[in-house]
Amino acid sequence: MSINLKEFLKGLIPPIALLIFLVGFPLVSWYYLKSGFDYQVSIIKEIEVKDSTTLDILAMGDEDIEEFLSNKVLLAAFPKEEAAFSEFMKLYRESQKQFGDRNDLLLVIYANSSLDTASLRTAVNTVRRPEEIAIYSVDDAKYDELNDALNLQDFPESNLVLIDIETRIRNYYNYSNKEDLAKLGGHIPKVFPFIPSPDFEYQPSTEK
Repeated sequence: MSINLKEFLKGLIPPIALLIFLVGFPLVSWYYLKSGFDYQVSIIKEIEVKDSTTLDILAMGDEDIEEFLSNKVLLAAFPKEEAAFSEFMKLYRESQKQFGDRNDLLLVIYANSSLDTASLRTAVNTVRRPEEIAIYSVDDAKYDELNDALNLQDFPESNLVLIDIETRIRNYYNYSNKEDLAKLGGHIPKVFPFIPSPDFEYQPSTEK
C-alpha cells in the first residue's frame, strides 16, 4: 500500500495548527507576560528608598524655595561642566513629552561657584516647559552640605538624584551615561504620586 506523501503532509497541517494554538500560543504569551513582570519587578527594586533627606536642606533654608519644591518629584542635578550638561538638557527636553502635562516633576539644578549659571540658563531655555526647572547658585560650603545630605560622596560618578515627594532618595544617575538615562526614564513614572481618575457621573439623556 503506497502512501501519498503530499496528502499525508496535508493531513498533518490541522493537528499541527491545533497544537500550536493550544501549546505554542500560551507559551509565547506566558513568556512575554513573565518578561514584562520581571522588568517591572526590577524597576521596583531599583527605586527602593536609598535614604531620606529634608526639604529644608534641599531648599537651602529658603522658605520661598521650600514652598516651590514641596509636593514635587525632584530630580536634583549637580552639573560639573556646562557642555555635557547642555547635551543632557537636549535629551531632557525630549523626555518631557513622555510625562505629558504633569507638573509635579521638577529638575533642580545646583550650580557651585565653578559653573557659569548664564550658560546653564541658556540650556534651560531650550526645554518645552522651563518653568519646571530651577537653577540655584550655591556657595562651596552649601554645595558640600548638599552632597553630604544626598550621600553623593558615596556615588562619585553620579550627578543626578531622584527624590520622591516625601524627600526620599530613590536612585542615583550620571547624565553622561546613556544606560543611566534609560533607567531614569523608566524610574520617574514609578515615583510619581498616583492621581486618581475623576469620578464619572452618569447623566441620562432627556432627549426623545
